[in-house]
Amino acid sequence: MRTLAISNYKGGVGKTTTAVNLATIYARQGQRVLLIDLDPQASATDFFGLYERAEQEHRTSVELLYGGAAVADVAYETGVEGLSVVPSVIDLIDQNELLLREQRLKFVLDDAAGDFDTCIIDCSPVMKRLAFNAYLAASGDGLIVIPVKLDGSVMRGTALTVSATRAIADALRMPTPRYRILRTCVPGRETKSEATGAEVLDAFFPDDQFQTVIHASTKVCEGSWQWKPVVAFEPKSRPAQDYLALAEEIDHECA
Repeated sequence: MRTLAISNYKGGVGKTTTAVNLATIYARQGQRVLLIDLDPQASATDFFGLYERAEQEHRTSVELLYGGAAVADVAYETGVEGLSVVPSVIDLIDQNELLLREQRLKFVLDDAAGDFDTCIIDCSPVMKRLAFNAYLAASGDGLIVIPVKLDGSVMRGTALTVSATRAIADALRMPTPRYRILRTCVPGRETKSEATGAEVLDAFFPDDQFQTVIHASTKVCEGSWQWKPVVAFEPKSRPAQDYLALAEEIDHECA
């Protein structure tokens, strides 16, 4: 099982959108996919209508990380065949991170590796140790996907995320997880702001970016109002085709 961590310490860059669309694509391609929501905002959980049920049944990422639960104890099947989700709830933000071992997620995913082909982790933009768990889980054959918007703060979240992957690897004397930067919300016609952001990224990360970019479209927002990923809501739209290309590029990257 390969693990993809979708992470950026800056919010509003398309992390959940990327996670949900990739999970849906790979499941539709016949893979057994596990999507883990590590964001207390639980947007990925809401996409599949699982929040209230998971909260009542105490089957969430809180139990997975802090309660000693196995993946099979907390994962829910979804309406997408082959796709299972470990939901998140707001209570995740109240947990004592000092009690969370950095390799807890890696160990539980190792135990579940025979049940899935791909694991996708939707990370919170904060909560450092949660992110470290995701980064270590993605080390080895996995990948950290860093979505970015080409605005004035493009380097802040990107640099912090990259620094964090290196810091945790150095602290635990492990290889630094691989990462690739994904440009999201790219307009059809490039503005001066986007051009400047692209130049900054190219200067600091010339070899660490996906060739694929995700174009902006109202179809993404329209689908989100119905809690549908754009690849299901409007499969012929430009961003849906972008996500299909991204899934293929990740396949080559992780081969």
